[in-house]
Amino acid sequence: MEKPTFVYATYIRTTPEKLWQALTSGDASQKYWMGFRIELEQKVGGTIHICPPKGSKNTCGDHEGKVLECEPNRKLVYTWNQNDSPEVAAKRSGPSRVTYELTPMGNQVRFRLIHENLLPDDMEANPNTHRGINNGWPAVISSLKSLLETGEEIAFPSN
Repeated sequence: MEKPTFVYATYIRTTPEKLWQALTSGDASQKYWMGFRIELEQKVGGTIHICPPKGSKNTCGDHEGKVLECEPNRKLVYTWNQNDSPEVAAKRSGPSRVTYELTPMGNQVRFRLIHENLLPDDMEANPNTHRGINNGWPAVISSLKSLLETGEEIAFPSN
């Protein structure tokens, strides 16, 4: 059975360098990613941790992966391991994979995100929340775009 893939593309008025910095910086990610902090070793084989906001019951080890490709200002590919329940983990055929592609286009950057090897359950979420892949990534990317273009991230309500 083929696993679902999530693809999202947008155009951000910024430079590839500024977008890359925001995507790979812990301080920047905490602003646009609802308090989550990225800890990334920018090299093939490096680790990535997506640490939850302070006070969360989750830990940095709940979302981690390995860097598969790293071309600064152009492309980042990493595995995404989730700390699933044993029932959900048994359904997975390994970690999912996240790809960021940055393509300069004049005074903007086309940002394309691809999240592969998902389970159908990963895709489903309450449409009134920003949880789950279908709602989570667009919320994160919209906030990132807002931060880079206006200096202000989007504040999403807690669910």
